[in-house]
Amino acid sequence: MHRAAFEAAGVGKAFGRVVGAVVQSGVEFGNHNVIAYDSRKAADLSATLADLPGLVFEAHSTDYQTRDALRLLVLDGFAILKVGPGLTFALREAFYGLDRIAAFLFPEKRSATLLETIETVLLAEPKNWEKYYHGTADEQRLQRHFSYSDRVRYYWPNPTINVALEELFGLLDGVEIPETLISQYLQGSYEAVRSGTVSRSAEALALHAVDRVLEDYFEACRA
Repeated sequence: MHRAAFEAAGVGKAFGRVVGAVVQSGVEFGNHNVIAYDSRKAADLSATLADLPGLVFEAHSTDYQTRDALRLLVLDGFAILKVGPGLTFALREAFYGLDRIAAFLFPEKRSATLLETIETVLLAEPKNWEKYYHGTADEQRLQRHFSYSDRVRYYWPNPTINVALEELFGLLDGVEIPETLISQYLQGSYEAVRSGTVSRSAEALALHAVDRVLEDYFEACRA
């Protein structure tokens, strides 16, 4: 259909430069759930690549898939893996973990935690989340901060949140965060800290949270 559309528009030769097509491979996520990749259900779609020489598929919304699932996607012809909220979700997790650590190490040093500041801003400026989060007030509060959709990502440029984030990292500047607190609040980075591959600084821990997600994609693409 796309080839015909290109030809009808008089730019048929341009179709020869197309290298990929975005498709729905059967993976998706909601506010609280992830639909895992099922290679069997995508078999018919993957088989069409045999009739499309030179093309690969881009799998839409591969966020939160396991490393094994990502590897299967690549092997099945979905060579381009779209990811977005999965990365910002991981960064938000790290920020919230560091927020809890700072609250324990430096009680009474801030007028509000990062999470409290974000909640205030989200309630005052609901346009980026109110159409997507439903249910009771408590259910919406849970989704505002912990939904897989991660609508918080649209608020990081907010000046008030930015100041709170700078205050958080200012408190932790130069601090070697105790391993036990990393185990408690940033467990995904604990093993790397113990092995010495990641330092116990706030910045290194935040970056590592994102790197862990990216590494799943790197490994999948090496399949």
